[in-house]
Amino acid sequence: MEVWRAVIIVVVVVGSSVTVTVTTAAETETLNGTTLWTDSEAFKVEMENWFNGSPKWMLKNLPLEMLDGDGDGGGGDGDSDDGDDDSLRIPSLEWRDVQGAYLPSTDSNIVYNQQCRQDVDTFLTIMENPELALLIKDVFWLLFMPDSWGKLPDGILYGNIRPWGVMEECTIINVDNNISLPFGNNISFESSFQGRYCLVTWYQGQQEDEEQFPIPNTKHLTRLGLGMGVLPYVSYGTCMPSTCTAEDLQVSIEALRGNDSDLQVDCYVKDEEKTLYTWDIVFTVFLAVLGTLLFLASVVDISINHFDKQHFRKGPIRFVLVFSAYNNLRKIFHHNTKEGPEMISCLHGIRVLSMCWIVWGHTYAFMANISMNWMHIPKLTDDLLEQTIAGAVFGVDTFFFMSGLLVTYGLLKQFAKTKRINWIMYYVHRFIRLTPPILVTAAFMATLSRYTQVGPLSKQIERTAIQNCRSYWWIDVFYISNFMGLGKGVGLPWMGVVTLLSVMIPMIITGVNSLGTSAIAFAPVPEIDTYTAPWYRASAYLVGMWGGLLLHHFRDRELKLKVWQGVLGWVLATTVGMLLVYGMVDYNTLADPDPIPQGVSIAFDGFSRGSWALVVLWVVLACHKGYGGPINAFLAHPCWQPISRLTYCIFLTSIPIQNLYLGTQYILIYMNHLNEVGEADLSFIFFMSKHQENF
Repeated sequence: MEVWRAVIIVVVVVGSSVTVTVTTAAETETLNGTTLWTDSEAFKVEMENWFNGSPKWMLKNLPLEMLDGDGDGGGGDGDSDDGDDDSLRIPSLEWRDVQGAYLPSTDSNIVYNQQCRQDVDTFLTIMENPELALLIKDVFWLLFMPDSWGKLPDGILYGNIRPWGVMEECTIINVDNNISLPFGNNISFESSFQGRYCLVTWYQGQQEDEEQFPIPNTKHLTRLGLGMGVLPYVSYGTCMPSTCTAEDLQVSIEALRGNDSDLQVDCYVKDEEKTLYTWDIVFTVFLAVLGTLLFLASVVDISINHFDKQHFRKGPIRFVLVFSAYNNLRKIFHHNTKEGPEMISCLHGIRVLSMCWIVWGHTYAFMANISMNWMHIPKLTDDLLEQTIAGAVFGVDTFFFMSGLLVTYGLLKQFAKTKRINWIMYYVHRFIRLTPPILVTAAFMATLSRYTQVGPLSKQIERTAIQNCRSYWWIDVFYISNFMGLGKGVGLPWMGVVTLLSVMIPMIITGVNSLGTSAIAFAPVPEIDTYTAPWYRASAYLVGMWGGLLLHHFRDRELKLKVWQGVLGWVLATTVGMLLVYGMVDYNTLADPDPIPQGVSIAFDGFSRGSWALVVLWVVLACHKGYGGPINAFLAHPCWQPISRLTYCIFLTSIPIQNLYLGTQYILIYMNHLNEVGEADLSFIFFMSKHQENF
C-alpha cells in the first residue's frame, strides 16, 4: 500500500506541476515582473477585434497558470526542433509562485492569519517534496486541491474567460494530519481543515458609482427587487484550506498585482451554515401553516364530495374550502368550451404565447452571464431568429394592452348593469386579488431563497437579486410606481389627451437626451430609464383602454366587415407587427450594427408600443367578432386555458427563478438557440414544481 501511494504521489503530483507556456521573449520578460498575469499583445489585438474595445482590464486578471492545460509544463522534456533558441524554451513556475493567484500568501506581512499561512505552507512543502506524502494517511486531497482550480486550456479567444474550476471537488476535501519527521528534519505538519472553494471576480467599471457595489443601483428595475446589475465578466475558481478566509486570499492577490477595488472574492465550504434570521422563521411558519391549511381543506373538500354532504359548503366551513388544493387545481385545469359574447377566448392563447416569448427572451439575458462562448453571442444576434427573441419586449406591451382592455371592458360592463362604480371597493378588490402572490414571492426571495443557492455565483446572487428584494420589496407590494391608478371616472377627452402625451413624452425624452431607441436590446443601458418607466409603456395600456371601450360598444352589436376589409385588416396588422419586430435588424445586433439615426429613435420610441398594441387590438377584435378564422381557432383553443390562468404568477416568478437558477449552476454553459430553449423549459418546470402555492 505504501509503495502504491508513493507511485501515485511521484507520478501524478510531479507530473501535474504548475507550469506556464510562454512562446516569445517579450512574454518571457513578464515573468521578471508580475509573474502570474498575462500581457500578450497578440491576445489584446484579438480581443479588441472581438469586443470592439480594449480588453486591458480583462487581461490583467487572468493568471498565467491558466494558460497551461497539458499538465506536463507545456515543454515536455525540453527538446525542440528549433535548436537552442532560448526565446522558445518554456520556463516553469515553482509551486510557491501560485501564492497570490490560487492560494493566500505565506508572508506574515501580507496575511496575518497564522493557521492559514501554516496550512498553505504545508501543502506547498509537500507538493515540492512529494516523498513526504508517504507519511500522510490520505493523499488524495493533494490531487483534489490543484485539480479543482480553474484553468483555461481551451477557448480563451472564444470567450471562455471564466474558468470556475470544480467547486464540489474542492469542498469534499477533509484533512486531518499530525506529522513530525525524525532524524533532525525540521519539518512538522499539523493540519486539520476542509477545502474552501473561492470564486475570484473582477467587475468591469463597477466602482465608478459607489452605490453600484456590492448592490447594483437598479431601483428602476425593482420588479420584486430583482435588478441584477452587472454580473462578473472575468472570474476564476480556486481551492484553499478552510482555515484561510476570503480576505486572506484577496489581500494576497492585491499584494501581487496592486490594490484593486473591482476585485471580489467569494468563498464556500461544504455544509456551510447560514444564519437563520427572524423573518426566515416567520416565513417558514407561514408556509407550514399554509401547507397544512391546503391539505386539511383538500381533505374536507374530498370528504364532502365522497359522502355527498354538499350542505356543509354553505356554512362557516366555506371559508376554509377556499384553500382546497383539490378544488383550486380542478378550476385551474378546467376547460371552458362555451362560446358567447362575454367570452373573449382568444386572450388565453395570446397570454400564453406572450409569456413564453418574454420568458424565452429573458433566458438569453440571464444565461449570457454563465456562458463559456462569449464570442459566439454576436453571431447569435445577427440572424432573423434573434430578432424574434429581442422582440420579446413587445410581449410585455401585450400584457399592458390586455390589462387596459380588460379593466376598461369590465368597468363599463359593471356600469351598464348597476349605473354606478364603487371605486373604493374596486381598488380594495384589486389589491386583495393581486397582492398575495406578490407578497409570497417577495417574502420567499427575501428569506428562504438563499438556501437554494449552492453554486459559485450564489453569494453574488445574494448580494444583488436577494438583497435588492429585501431592500425594495415595498415598491411592488404597495404599487408605488403605479401612477395610472388615479381612481377617477373615464372621460374620452381626458383619455385622448393622455394617449397623445403617451406618444409625445417618449419622443421628447429620447430626442432631448439623444438616446438610442429602447427597442435596441443589444446596446449599453442608458442613464435614463427607457424600459420600465410608465411614460414609455403607457401608450400600450391606453390603446387597451380604447379597445375595451370599442369591445363594449359592439358588445350586443354585430361588427359587419366586407371580405376585403377583413383581409386588409389582417394584412396591415401583419405588416406592422413584422416591421416592429424585424424592422430594426440592421441596428439591433452586436455584429457590426449600423448607427441608428436620432430621428428613427425618436419615432420608434414614440409610436412603436402603441402601434404594437393596435396590432394586438385588431387580432382580439377580429377573432372575437368572427373574422379570425384559423387564427381564432388556434388562439381560442381550450388547451391554452390552464396555463393562461397562471400567467400572472409566471410573470411574478419567472425573473426570480432565472436569477436563482444562476446560483445553482456549478459549470458554465454553451450558449446557442437550442440550449436556451431548454433553459427556458427548465425555468418553467422549476416554477411549476416550486410555486404551486401561489396559485
